[in-house]
Amino acid sequence: MLIFIVLLSCNKIVAETPVVQMLEGEIRAGLTTPIGGYHTGKAQISASLGIEGRYNIKGTPWDCGLMLDLSTARRGYEHLYNDGYDRWQSNRTLALALTGDYNLRQGTKINPFAGMALGVGFNDVVGDKYFPTKGTSFYAAPRIGVEFLYHNKSMRTA
Repeated sequence: MLIFIVLLSCNKIVAETPVVQMLEGEIRAGLTTPIGGYHTGKAQISASLGIEGRYNIKGTPWDCGLMLDLSTARRGYEHLYNDGYDRWQSNRTLALALTGDYNLRQGTKINPFAGMALGVGFNDVVGDKYFPTKGTSFYAAPRIGVEFLYHNKSMRTA
């Protein structure tokens, strides 16, 4: 009788195999603050916007995708002039990158992941242009996070 119960339990585990969506997407918005010095500017809060599409590689915890991200690093320069005006500069980067992530608990309600985005960054300046720069650069962004929203289907295999 015990063997029969164990076999029924195993059948239930196999019968409810989670299947994740083959394609998934993300739209994001957030706040940024620059780190490190840039011409003695004082770090200020700014914004980041992004869109990303990913392909989940079937039967593996890996996904890969394409990301477009616009981020700014805003710094204040009032202290250089002491004239009471709000003087600032935002160094802006538009990044186009390939992504790759390893999902630790793919197909579950809480899915931590770690990965990397590699691509090209298009850099320019907006706002007051105290230190104008423009050009392209190599873009590398390590990523860690947790997926909370997901679309999950159960596939009957038994």
